[in-house]
Amino acid sequence: MNTAWQHPTGLKARGGFTLLETLLAIGLMTMIAAVLIGGSSALLKNATDADPETALLALLQNVRRNAVLHGRIIELTPTGATDDNSPDFTWGDEVPIDETPRHEETLPKMEDKTVKILPPESAGAILLGGVASEKSLTRMRFFPDGTCDRVRLEITFKGERQIRMVDPLTCAPLPAVPAK
Repeated sequence: MNTAWQHPTGLKARGGFTLLETLLAIGLMTMIAAVLIGGSSALLKNATDADPETALLALLQNVRRNAVLHGRIIELTPTGATDDNSPDFTWGDEVPIDETPRHEETLPKMEDKTVKILPPESAGAILLGGVASEKSLTRMRFFPDGTCDRVRLEITFKGERQIRMVDPLTCAPLPAVPAK
């Protein structure tokens, strides 16, 4: 007895999916991906709440995204905050348009970890207590084409100082290099 299904025309039916079934499957996968991606942004936001380095890297990408979206140069300025209530950074249009307010960002604090934005080259490092110290950058610009100024990040964790170059084309940090 032959159990293979045959089409009324006498041809054997081929296994597979119709175009409609394939399009429905792609549509469902797209919807699921959108939900997962939307939910993962909250997870990433929570991850930045504890670590100042991760929060600074997220801030750099957020400011870069705003420069591209609005098609204007956006400037990130460290405020040199000393107390816990004042912001660590402000950012907004390099040339204010229509009195647009500057945004304020405060990085999370960790007892043993600090981060600073430094100029692209070491110009005036001094030794303080046997540890090299450099003056922070006064501003960093992000351009509408998605690029940014060349800078370095200084990450000090439990007395160990590392320098991370920031790629000016993507504004993403490059691997850390132990500082001397």
